[in-house]
Amino acid sequence: MVDDFINNKLSSQDSCYKNIVVPALARAFDNVSEMQHLLCNHVELRVLNNCKEAPYTVCQGSGQPPAVFMDWYGRVEDLLCLAHETAHALQMLLSKNELMPPVARETCAFIGELLLLDYVKAYLAQLHASLLDVWHGQNGFYLGDCVEVLTDALNHSEISYHYYQNYPLARLAAVQMFCATDNKSVSALFSSGREAMAYLPIDEMASFDIGVRNPLPVLPPSDAEQPAVDAYRSLGIMALLDVESGSKASYQKIESYYLNCLKNLQERTAFIALDNDNKPVGYATWVESNSDNNVVLTCQTALPNNRINLQRALEHHVNITKDVKASYMRKASKERLVW
Repeated sequence: MVDDFINNKLSSQDSCYKNIVVPALARAFDNVSEMQHLLCNHVELRVLNNCKEAPYTVCQGSGQPPAVFMDWYGRVEDLLCLAHETAHALQMLLSKNELMPPVARETCAFIGELLLLDYVKAYLAQLHASLLDVWHGQNGFYLGDCVEVLTDALNHSEISYHYYQNYPLARLAAVQMFCATDNKSVSALFSSGREAMAYLPIDEMASFDIGVRNPLPVLPPSDAEQPAVDAYRSLGIMALLDVESGSKASYQKIESYYLNCLKNLQERTAFIALDNDNKPVGYATWVESNSDNNVVLTCQTALPNNRINLQRALEHHVNITKDVKASYMRKASKERLVW
């Protein structure tokens, strides 16, 4: 019954836009009817010309309505995306197309998603659980892969700018503003244009003492007299790391997962990185390339904010045991931009 309700509600993009997204965003402003009129009459919804393109919103110039480009398949994630892109459009309208810094621009879009969640919870409760699941699932990208990209850039000055670097701060700032501010603050941000960074709660966020606790147990010392115990312990650690990090490997069939991990352990092409407390933080597996004497990763799994630690430990391990250079295949290289 719930699936039928969702399918019926999401069958039409135009209906979802006018009856769900517009009222969800408009209610965050004091002049609700004016915002509804603005969104219903001054935003264009268009389809993508290339099915491989990510959704995006463009400013079409002074006097022209912003255009939202996205395809509609009637999915819950389409509704969330529509709210994200509509928030971009609303920000363009309220700031009179003044260029806004990317972090602030994405904060506006993420606030749009939270406004949608809040509206659906109040008025379309049967849709809320599915929508919330999608939102939480996307945190794996925005607060996982994108944090790794940002951390890389902060630690390596030679890495060029990538739009992914804006998402983590914007995602967190949106939650902070949504939970702690009133309608006037949201309205001021959307209207602020190039001065928008002054409206983000950077100081409040910086004052938080957030400690990331490693939930995994301390790894006991190796026992040379019981190598089988060490092997099974390593298999267990790899499985726990995959589960804790949300790796796709944790969804494999048990038999194939076990055989793949065991093969890497037997061939000594697996490495588990530990923190200062001797707790596992990540693992990697690889194959050796005979042509260029490189090590090419086949799997790289790390707890949040530990991918750099894994890479450094792995590089140290490989250079001690073999005179080779590690070649990393990054999971964040897959394009999933949402403008």
